[in-house]
Amino acid sequence: TFISLEVREEDYAEGNAFDIHAQVRGENDGYVGFCGGCVIFISLGDARREDSPLMKALMKLDPETAHNVSVYAASCSYRTREFLGLVESDVRRMQIEDMLGVEFCGMTMKNCIGLAAGYDKNAQAMQGMLDMGFGFVEAGTVTPLPQPGNPKPRVFRLPEQKCVINRYGFNSEGHKAFEERFKTEAEYKRLFQPGRIIGINIGKNKTQTDAVSDYVKGVELLGQYADYLVVNVSSPNTPGLRDLQNEKQLRELLTAVMKARDALPRRSPIDYVEQKKQRKERWVWTWKHQLGLPLHEEEPLLDLAKVKRPDMPPLFVKIAPDVNKENLESIAQVVKETKVDGIVISNTTIRRDFGFEHKNLKEKGGLSGPVLREMSNEVISDFYRLTEGKIPIIGVGGVSTGKDALDKIKAGASVVQLYTGLIYGGPARVSNIKSELVALLTEQNYSHVSEAVGANHKN
Repeated sequence: TFISLEVREEDYAEGNAFDIHAQVRGENDGYVGFCGGCVIFISLGDARREDSPLMKALMKLDPETAHNVSVYAASCSYRTREFLGLVESDVRRMQIEDMLGVEFCGMTMKNCIGLAAGYDKNAQAMQGMLDMGFGFVEAGTVTPLPQPGNPKPRVFRLPEQKCVINRYGFNSEGHKAFEERFKTEAEYKRLFQPGRIIGINIGKNKTQTDAVSDYVKGVELLGQYADYLVVNVSSPNTPGLRDLQNEKQLRELLTAVMKARDALPRRSPIDYVEQKKQRKERWVWTWKHQLGLPLHEEEPLLDLAKVKRPDMPPLFVKIAPDVNKENLESIAQVVKETKVDGIVISNTTIRRDFGFEHKNLKEKGGLSGPVLREMSNEVISDFYRLTEGKIPIIGVGGVSTGKDALDKIKAGASVVQLYTGLIYGGPARVSNIKSELVALLTEQNYSHVSEAVGANHKN
């Protein structure tokens, strides 16, 4: 598709060129640029859809190669990502996010749909994934020292069930490489992008016998860059890691990491309104946009005067869906005692008894996808009940639709994350989930997503 529209000189002077740019692109996917006084739109078709040529090509690659290619694409310049259909249009975002913006643990999120840890393991594509439409992105899991993870092949698709089995084993470039990327990322976001939340998921090295020290190192070094931190004790692919969910070990670990978190320097508040006043004129931003230079523009619907940022990063613990009732009770008790800010439920499962057969089902590792949905929802609901809804929950596991997201929210999650759903649904899945969620909330007479949190427990 090729469209050319004339842009008058006064449109540039009055700052209207950007508005024309947005109107032309609308909900379409492709490249929009200014050339010779015209707006040029070149479309790749529905590049964001799961049945697009781009997605079909990725699915022909082996799973880990496809993962690496997608991370690379999401880490490219803004213009390249927009051309590939990896950027959600402002028009679409403005249409559907009014009901989904949340205040969560002191953080202002533009919407309640996030990217789970495991996709951007080395903090390479954070801005790219936020531009795709996520309200928050969780980078990692990152370990103190670089480690290769488990031998390949270590990722397996189950396409008929839209599931994945992985046994990556915390493959990580380590704290130092992670920190270098975050130094640039954190300063960019701190100054120019309120409401775009980035968390860091921390783990331990495979050969480390003193697990607590590895997690404390992660908090001490990376806590200053994170909007929030997650202590991952739930991956099934690192020997002995899930033992840290046992009451005694979990209490020792969370006590230590909370002490390290509380010792971090307090952050000073940011006056986003004053920052906006100091920026250059809008038309200057527009030509920078066309050249692929860094974009310094706040979210269209964000009230900058109300944007919140806690003076230290909230700390969460991520648990497995395979915990039994007794174990979950002890986890809830420890979380309350140690005053951890919240919990992430859940990681992948080691179960295989879901009533279907597949050649890859025999592979060791964590299983994710729709089969995990009800397991995760049950643990979320039980934890919400055990803590009387006083501990914030990030719900993960089997989210592919707006209904999946709403089910988790009604079970007790304040915000939700996905990863496997993105693999099979492509970039459009993020926008689709948000649109479906808004439609369901409206249909069920909710004026805002926060009203639905824990609804199953209020009847």
